[in-house]
Amino acid sequence: MAEAIPSVDTSAWRLQTACEIQKAEYRVIVSDVGQLTSHENTRVFGDVLMANEQFVRAFTDPHLDGFAHQNLAIVTCFDSRIDPLRIVGMAAGDAKIVRNAGARVTDDVLRTLVLATGLLGVTRVLVMPHTDCRMATSDEAGIHAKIFEASGVDTRSIEFRTASDQRATLREDVQRVRSFPLLPLGLSVLGAIYDVHTGQLHPEPEVD
Repeated sequence: MAEAIPSVDTSAWRLQTACEIQKAEYRVIVSDVGQLTSHENTRVFGDVLMANEQFVRAFTDPHLDGFAHQNLAIVTCFDSRIDPLRIVGMAAGDAKIVRNAGARVTDDVLRTLVLATGLLGVTRVLVMPHTDCRMATSDEAGIHAKIFEASGVDTRSIEFRTASDQRATLREDVQRVRSFPLLPLGLSVLGAIYDVHTGQLHPEPEVD
């Protein structure tokens, strides 16, 4: 039987070492078996759980509710370089964050915005794709081909909604929010591209 996860040590060195061990174990487990057992799965996420234990030790309840207290929803990409709240100078509880690949206004994004505007205080929406986005530097066929090359999985049964012209796509997505019949008529919507290298937001000029 595999050894249990070691107890949490507050030492930064020990935490870093544990994270490296967990990553190595994950590679071994995935290569040896097709599906992880419950215990193995816990070990794979050991670094996450250990880091959470440290987070809990310093955590104090901010007594926030579910409302967006700055009345903002941000639709952005799941790219790990993007920290949406910091970009706009806000904090937890200020805004609703909706993320997907490419910051596209999909049906599910619209569903979420209906809830956000109807129940959670959102009166303005920022649609925020970013520079250097894989979804804007390849077409559908290219993305499918890259995934197949990397994993052997044929993904052609789904649409990734790539954006060959990112600015034009952004304008279309902004208009899709504005014209959606289940969203308030007075909803304010802005499209802006975030530059991952400078931190600057570049609003897209509106076209009548």
